[in-house]
Amino acid sequence: MSTQRHGGGHDCNAICLGGPCHGLLTHIDQDIGILVVPVPRRSPDEPEVCARYRITRERVRYCGQVEPYIALHWADPPPPCSCGA
Repeated sequence: MSTQRHGGGHDCNAICLGGPCHGLLTHIDQDIGILVVPVPRRSPDEPEVCARYRITRERVRYCGQVEPYIALHWADPPPPCSCGA
């Protein structure tokens, strides 16, 4: 699986929606299941973290792209509320 941010020429066929990898493009070769996607680091000092994304039947179209992207929806649970309510 290769990943990159949206833009430019590429062989990507899927896009992450929601979560820490929102907008990240990747190439997948499977039809169903959950993928583990590495979260892009902002600096080399940040620890490597991954997020889970569910493959869906949804397709997302972008101008300039002949084929629509497969929508990968964030599958990790939201973090617990840290408010003092």
